Amino acid sequence: MSASWSRSHTLGIKQKAFSWRIDGRGNIFIKRKFRRGRFPRIDKISCSHLEKLCRYMEDMEWKDLSNGAAKLYMGTEKDGIGKFMYKLRPEVPYAQLSSQLAAIFYHAEVWKWNERKRGMKFLLLSGDWQEKTMQYCRNSLSRDDESISLDRFSEYTKIKTEGQEELDEMPPNGKQTKLSVFFDY
Repeated sequence: MSASWSRSHTLGIKQKAFSWRIDGRGNIFIKRKFRRGRFPRIDKISCSHLEKLCRYMEDMEWKDLSNGAAKLYMGTEKDGIGKFMYKLRPEVPYAQLSSQLAAIFYHAEVWKWNERKRGMKFLLLSGDWQEKTMQYCRNSLSRDDESISLDRFSEYTKIKTEGQEELDEMPPNGKQTKLSVFFDY
């Protein structure tokens, strides 16, 4: 898998942008910015932690997102994905990666989402999470490449169109005036 970053947004009310990628071993890297941070933070969720998370989800019961920072820190958060991740690595920012993972796994069709912005719940779908996630990453990277190409094309046509508008706005004072646009007379 290339080192390119796919772009996405969390699923909640306040959708937050983030970038992510998955390597050939199944480790997921998530790049996100915090309010006061000048530089993005990159976190790695190891394949072994992701395997444990999938085993946690295997009981085919809906799981709450459960990643409230204060509740995780105080130990009062209800059972769910964020709390499970906190048990794997007791750091609130790590547990809150469950928001980004939920978006990735939902779009990769690894998890089903109850479609709620508050009270989010997720359910594991059948299939290989790693294969589905890698395929989703490849697809999103190709869409990003296409959109970048379209952005460049539209920027090119915008410049070309603006240049044409300048020519169209020139007063019809003869051929010399129009040629002066090209030869800086």
